[in-house]
Amino acid sequence: MKQIPGLVPGITNAIIMKCASVWIVCFWVLLSGFNFPDEKKYLAQQAANIEVFDAAGKQFTLFQLLNNKPLIISPVYTRCHSLCGVISNGVQTVINDLKGLGKDFTVVSFSFDSSDNRMNLATYENRWKMDGIRWKTISASAENIQQLLSSVGYQYDYDSVTKEFNHPSILIVLTPSGKISRYIYGINPSKKDIKLAVMEAMSEKTRPGIINGF
Repeated sequence: MKQIPGLVPGITNAIIMKCASVWIVCFWVLLSGFNFPDEKKYLAQQAANIEVFDAAGKQFTLFQLLNNKPLIISPVYTRCHSLCGVISNGVQTVINDLKGLGKDFTVVSFSFDSSDNRMNLATYENRWKMDGIRWKTISASAENIQQLLSSVGYQYDYDSVTKEFNHPSILIVLTPSGKISRYIYGINPSKKDIKLAVMEAMSEKTRPGIINGF
C-alpha cells in the first residue's frame, strides 16, 4: 500500500480501519431510523428493576447486580452476526485497559432477544471471555425486556425478513441506586469516558452523553 505523505510508517492501516469504522457506523445510524435517548427525559430517572436470568439459569433482579457500585449495561443479542460483536469487542478492550472491573464497576451484556436461553448466554460469555461475575450476559422475558429498555429510552426492532434485530450501539451507566447516570455512544468507548462515567455514577451524578467512540 502506498504510504500517505506525512504519516509515520505502520499507522496507515490503523487510520484506514478507523475511518472505515466511522463510515460504517454513520451509515448504520442513517439507515436505522432510531432516535438516541431523550437525555433530558431519562437522565437521573430510575431504570426498571426487572427480573433477569444468567448463563447459569439463576434468576434475580437487575438491581442485585449493583452491589453499591455503578453498573454498565450493554444491550446486545447473542446470535447477532454484525454489530453486537463489534460492541462487545469495544467493551472488552476498554475494560481490560481500565482494570477496575468488579472493584469499581460491573458490566452486563443484556440480551434483548427473549428467545435467548441460558445456553445462548453461556456461549456469548465464552466467546468474549467473560468471567460470569464481574462481566456477565443476562436476559429476561419479553415483557421484562421491554420494560427495562423503555425505562432507559433504548429503541430496537426485529426485521422478520433478515431475522435480525436493528439496534443502536449505546452503553447505559447506572448509579449504585439504579438511576441513569450517563449514555455512552459508539462502538469504541474510550477509557477516559468509561472512567469518568464510573466516577460520576458512583457519586450519583449525571452527565449528558457524547456521540463519540466510533
